[in-house]
Amino acid sequence: MLKESLLEFKQVKNMVYIAMLCALNVVLSYFSVPLAPELRLGFSFLTMSVIGYLYGPAVGGICGLILDQVKFLVNPTGDYLLIWSIIEISAGFFYGLVLYKKKPSFARCLVAKFLVSLLCNIILTPLLLTVLYGGGLAAFITRISARILKNIILLPIEASIMFVLLSRLEAYFRKKA
Repeated sequence: MLKESLLEFKQVKNMVYIAMLCALNVVLSYFSVPLAPELRLGFSFLTMSVIGYLYGPAVGGICGLILDQVKFLVNPTGDYLLIWSIIEISAGFFYGLVLYKKKPSFARCLVAKFLVSLLCNIILTPLLLTVLYGGGLAAFITRISARILKNIILLPIEASIMFVLLSRLEAYFRKKA
């Protein structure tokens, strides 16, 4: 699957679509809908899921790496640390792993979003924060607990939006063919 995904880079048309999706991801990262005082629904995950769905885990991971760099250049916040790219690479990889060359279903979108939420948002982010800023196990547990409820609430909402988008995209490509 990884080799097949890397071959997606061979076509110029795919490179153009990937670049446009990456640009859209940067733009969407500036928009979010407040659901509660500390809860916001962002939309940049949609472009990463489309990249994973259309081009696979290898392309998704590479795009995650590139997007992490571009987003920092466009809107630098804090110190730049390359280690944060691991989270974006993982997210792109997991979307591709679950969605690539498969018919979109709500269950598949839920699994993809669950993996990204659990591994990237709930485990990797607090782990990297603890490694970089210290605090030990207590700080790690505090950082995890702050993210669990947010990700549980957003999981069905984001999976539903992703399913609708990918279903429409699949219907478009089926009609076009």
